Amino acid sequence: MAEVLLADIGATNCRFAVIGADGRPARMIKLRDNEVPTLEAGIARYLEETGAQPRAGVLAIAGPIDGDAVKMTNRNWAFRFGDLAKRFGWSGVRGINDFEAVAWSLPHLAAGDVRALGTLSVKPQGVKAAFGPGTGLGVAALLPESDGWRVVATEGGHVSFGPATDEEEAVFARLRAKHGRVSAETVLCGPGIENLFSAMNDGAERSSADIIAAANAGEAAAVRCVKLFVRLFGRFAGDLALTFKALGGIYVGGGVSRRVAKFLDAPAFREAFENHPPYADLLRRIPTTLITLDEPGLLGCAAVARAEGFV
Repeated sequence: MAEVLLADIGATNCRFAVIGADGRPARMIKLRDNEVPTLEAGIARYLEETGAQPRAGVLAIAGPIDGDAVKMTNRNWAFRFGDLAKRFGWSGVRGINDFEAVAWSLPHLAAGDVRALGTLSVKPQGVKAAFGPGTGLGVAALLPESDGWRVVATEGGHVSFGPATDEEEAVFARLRAKHGRVSAETVLCGPGIENLFSAMNDGAERSSADIIAAANAGEAAAVRCVKLFVRLFGRFAGDLALTFKALGGIYVGGGVSRRVAKFLDAPAFREAFENHPPYADLLRRIPTTLITLDEPGLLGCAAVARAEGFV
């Protein structure tokens, strides 16, 4: 089987792999973006360390994909897919949005790659949607077609977002005063947790990693912040379920989601998800699932490689 490079290029980390004999990612290496000056340098380092000799590449990028030239959203990297193919001798290359890759992974997730959020664990047919917080907030949908699936990549993380209670209004007023327009990504990602904590604690600054660790340890201020984050997270998940009429389920990915998993398991997440009158009954029938697999984007890239005929 011809080797294909799989890459998931985020704003903080780069992950590289090739397709293994079982069709899933193998020989994975993770690099922090500040370890390499460019994407080309990251690929070269992976090939040198693993000895891989890919003949094609599928690259998932944290940013919009529109043609050959790419400029990442939350990272000062710009490149052309054609230049990468020429540099590394690839016969084919496909670039996709990072959450487009997560959506491609959904039909290929094994039982050990996921767990239910809430008590509803059925696997209905229909549109599936994936979203998740990292450095930003990614959103994509997977639509069933007669001969398989079609993925819709979106910039849904940048939609406007607002409060629904008096308590939230005070927090969002502070967010607007500091950031201007508040999008979903302003509050529903790693930096978004930091924004929420600051707005709830008189401008105090604290890293998301510290806030989450403190919340998991039971610190009151951090718990309040993460609980609000989870409530907003559940509401946004319900918004997506209605937007796409995602009867096939909502899948939650991203490293931040896994780190706040015990709070996502609380009833508040599903309550916020379902609390969208007059469609609460519809939402009660839609399962929500946490992706526990560390690298679903690479799994999705492998699915795209097969669809493109690279393997």
